[in-house]
Amino acid sequence: MGLISQNKVKIEGGMSSMTDLVFLLLIFFIILSALAKNAVDVDLPEGGSVAPTTQSLASIVVKPDNTILLNNKIIDISELERAVLKAVANDKEKLVELNGDKASDFGIAVEIIDMVKKNKLKIAIMTKK
Repeated sequence: MGLISQNKVKIEGGMSSMTDLVFLLLIFFIILSALAKNAVDVDLPEGGSVAPTTQSLASIVVKPDNTILLNNKIIDISELERAVLKAVANDKEKLVELNGDKASDFGIAVEIIDMVKKNKLKIAIMTKK
């Protein structure tokens, strides 16, 4: 007596929807990790010994009292952009040196870096050994 059932039900799951879900999660986490920013306060170290290869025509110095010097001449922050563009007009490297004192306001350095990036110039942030 053979009791073999003639009605066999195949239970199989479709894997295509599972792979779609895995790829969507992968894309989600890649985008999320690219947009995530580190919000950690750090104490930046002093720089290395690398010096720029050429002498720039625009050297900006921010003194401890937040006085700004462009090529050793005192200048106001509102006039700085026009003066820097004039100074690097004949420079094919379009390099701006930024020398800042540790005691100076970090916001001024950020404004100068933003101005340089907006005008598509190169910037070299100078540090001491």
